[in-house]
Amino acid sequence: MCTRYHSFSVDSADSSVGHVTIDPSIEGHIGIGGFKTAHRGWLTLTVPPSSGLGSCASHKVVVKRPFHRVYPQGTPASSTDFRIGRFAPVDELAKLFREANVLYWAKALLGLVYDFIDRTIADASDPPPFVIPHVWFVEAGLALSYSQGSSKPTLKTGTARTAFLLKEVIEGDDFTKFIHNMDPDPDQDGYEFALFLAFTQHIQYVKTGGLVYISDYQGNIKLLTDPQIMTHSSVSEGKDMFGGGNIEKAVSEFERRHVCNEFCKWPGFRLKTLGGDVA
Repeated sequence: MCTRYHSFSVDSADSSVGHVTIDPSIEGHIGIGGFKTAHRGWLTLTVPPSSGLGSCASHKVVVKRPFHRVYPQGTPASSTDFRIGRFAPVDELAKLFREANVLYWAKALLGLVYDFIDRTIADASDPPPFVIPHVWFVEAGLALSYSQGSSKPTLKTGTARTAFLLKEVIEGDDFTKFIHNMDPDPDQDGYEFALFLAFTQHIQYVKTGGLVYISDYQGNIKLLTDPQIMTHSSVSEGKDMFGGGNIEKAVSEFERRHVCNEFCKWPGFRLKTLGGDVA
């Protein structure tokens, strides 16, 4: 039996033009989360960039799209008996813009960490007694689909038929949620790597004056995806920049609950020990 793929012409948020092919089969279904479906797909751009997402023809991607649960009449919201409902294009695009914005800021905050590490190690008299892991967030982009033969949609006109979030594929079966809202669990897989990620939170918190840090670190030891950004209540003047995962209370309690580890304690980084027990 042949798989029937779904193919769409797209206009990406950076104005690149091409098409996305989605595998809607059971084999192509990666998963369904609380708010988004995910399928395997392939991206081809007419003018591919030199690197990153879409830099080669039929570039493998994860295709994500938001949904809401539609329950049969009389069925409680806790039931697993529901069908996938889709949002109007303007609402769909707003939700995906928000997720793309979170990833954009997470990349910047992780870059801030590595800039700090590189500068302090260069200035230190002795190198640290541990290896610094090198990890980054997946490449991603928004794509708008439109019907063949129709006028080209734009982000301003809002005439796109559908919106998708395309993400770089994380290969392998070692996907791990390293940190949820606070420090890592010693009993979980990847604990040593999670300690480094907790250290990056320490740097982000200090370097932003106690305003921002990344949470929900997940992926593998090379590629991370689907982060959350935690912000102080004073950030963005009460506007919801980063969605429901932004737990302001976590920021106000960070100094008390963070547990410093060997990365935080290395004298070359000159980081103040925070309130939790030192790991």
